[in-house]
Parts: sequence; C-alpha cells; structure tokens
Amino acid sequence: MLPKLIVITDLQHFKLFETKKDPLGRESLELIGSVESSDTHKRLSEKVSDQHGNFKSVGGSGAGEDHNLVLEWERRRVKEIGKQIADALEKHTHETWGLAAPKAINNQIVALLNDADKKSMKKNLHLDLIKTSNDKLLEYFSNEKGM
Repeated sequence: MLPKLIVITDLQHFKLFETKKDPLGRESLELIGSVESSDTHKRLSEKVSDQHGNFKSVGGSGAGEDHNLVLEWERRRVKEIGKQIADALEKHTHETWGLAAPKAINNQIVALLNDADKKSMKKNLHLDLIKTSNDKLLEYFSNEKGM
C-alpha cells in the first residue's frame, strides 16, 4: 500500500508529511519536507528599493509607497505554494494526499493544482494547522474522518 502525503501550509511555512505504518498497523507521520519563506522575516525597506518620501507630489511630499505590496507578496507566495505542492506530489509516490491551509488562501492554492492532483486529494481542510503536533494532525487526517 502506498503512503499518504499530507501538506500543511500557510503564507510563511510549508510542511510535507508522509504517513508510515508500523508492523502493528499504527499510523504515524514523518516530516519529509519543510520550507520557510525568507521574505516574511525581511523588513519592508529590504523588500523595496525606494524609501518613504522619495517621490514628491504637488501639494506635499508623496509617500511613494506601493499600497498593493502586501497583496502582491501574498499572490506570489500562493503561486509558490502551489508549485511546491505540485513538485512534492510529483516527486513522492503516494496513494492519496490531504491539504490543510488557512481559509483565506486554501481555494487559491487548489485552483493552481492540475486536475490529477485535485482528484487524488482526499481531504482539504480550511484550517491553519502549521503549529499543530503530529498526533493531532494525524487525527485531522485519519481514516475515520475520510482519508
């Protein structure tokens, strides 16, 4: 029987787990991949080249800020997560897989996946479980609950 993969993610972290069975048939999770976005730890001044007040406007000094910077960063990070999931599913042989991502980004991530990956996904949780222990994660994705 092929293992199951579990992806736990938010905008800052990406964790990939594989289910393992011991000789007695008990399941456990093994972390097989983890990525932390380095952009989350950077200050805004490290992300942009222009400093506050560099752009003057009529009637005062302009902020010169990109007000959509956070939205753009989130959009790019969601695309990165989608690619990380696709790469992980291609690299690791699996029977089924499950995803847990916060409600705000979950549907965006799923929309980026190909049809085959969507079909093999047996459980999709709209929850932020990134800090959840392995035992609790296993409960969320256990056979009794549909995976």
